[in-house]
Amino acid sequence: MHYSTIALTLLASTGVLAAPLASVADTSVKVLLSSSTDDSTSTSVEFSSVTSAKTASLADLYSNFAFDTVALTVGKDAAKQDLRCKVVDFAGNDIPISRGTNIDVAFSDAGKGAWTFLTPSEVGAIVCDPTFEKITPEALADGSSLRVVLSNQQTETGSQTALSSGMREEAAPIGSSGPFETVELRVGKFVQKKDYRCQILDMTGFPIDLTRGTSGSNTFSDAGKGEWTLNTVAEVSTIICDPTFAK
Repeated sequence: MHYSTIALTLLASTGVLAAPLASVADTSVKVLLSSSTDDSTSTSVEFSSVTSAKTASLADLYSNFAFDTVALTVGKDAAKQDLRCKVVDFAGNDIPISRGTNIDVAFSDAGKGAWTFLTPSEVGAIVCDPTFEKITPEALADGSSLRVVLSNQQTETGSQTALSSGMREEAAPIGSSGPFETVELRVGKFVQKKDYRCQILDMTGFPIDLTRGTSGSNTFSDAGKGEWTLNTVAEVSTIICDPTFAK
């Protein structure tokens, strides 16, 4: 204590007392991917700052890993505290995520912890961009719905009908009852049950038989495989989508 006091006094009297070290600004942006079922499956990406779009590719490193949570930490000195990032699959499609009651494709920090993938997924890249914004109510509603597309190329007749997911719902085709040749189901990106199935009824209330490739059924799915063909061109009275329908 005695020697320390003398040293500080001498420094002060000679004018060479060291100034406090300047703090370093923290403008970093960190993204942590992890798996709630496998502690060994995790990785993090850090950008020194994000003032324009930044992308980190994971395709060569994590092609066989399925992640289910992602967390963003924005440094206290970053210019955009409400910065948002996305995780995309190997095809470049946005991976939907949720936190509490919020569902989105662009996630924020806000000091509220990790977001959860709607479905565990392989991640091809992480993208952070100051232009990303919170999803609009309209886009959220569209991504949470089921869209049934009926068409007839010969007569140039078409219909697109949106139905809610999560419960049985029935609706008449919007715009026209046909007759139709094909039907397609498009499952919204925020619908957790990707194998959702629907059914179309003829004008007498009976299910219409359909074919896609080698598959035949009176219910139809999306699976990213496109249209089903009606075995017989027919008018459609009712569309039914039901989470209990099975292949």
